[in-house]
Amino acid sequence: MREGKSGSWQLQSAAAAHRQCLLRTATAHCHWLLLLPILLSSCLSYQEVTFKGITEFQVSRFDQEGVAARAMVTLDNPNNFRIHVIDPDVDLFLNDVYIGKATLDSNIVMDKKSSKDYPVPMHATFDGHGGQAMMAILAAALSGHAKLKAKGSVVGKAFLLRKRFPFEQEQEIDLGDR
Repeated sequence: MREGKSGSWQLQSAAAAHRQCLLRTATAHCHWLLLLPILLSSCLSYQEVTFKGITEFQVSRFDQEGVAARAMVTLDNPNNFRIHVIDPDVDLFLNDVYIGKATLDSNIVMDKKSSKDYPVPMHATFDGHGGQAMMAILAAALSGHAKLKAKGSVVGKAFLLRKRFPFEQEQEIDLGDR
């Protein structure tokens, strides 16, 4: 009988040791799980991207349906990661006249820790405002300058994170050299 108790005691002791080992392992994993968000947040701490301006603007198509253009914009990305600019919802105005909704023809990928010019190919449909848009574009061409305004939002995507950024930007464009 004594042997049975001893064997039982050894079994209980081994089971207790196994539970403690599992507890230590689980505790170690919990520490890593608790540290993971802290480590990721420090890697992915976001600093605002700065729009520095439009350096060039070219219209490639202009008709009753809409306009296609290419702008060179200077953007400063101070972050340690690339940012993909996608899903724009942008209203375009020319000399305070609504032109239509702008759509990017390709996504923009901003390099990490950089300030540089990015080509932004886009098109806008006049959405039934063709007469107003044509008059605004004609007036801008005759005067040699225009005030281009974009108002809306875009999505910035880095890794699995997405954030919608509202913006409103106005830029004077000199058309005299064109």
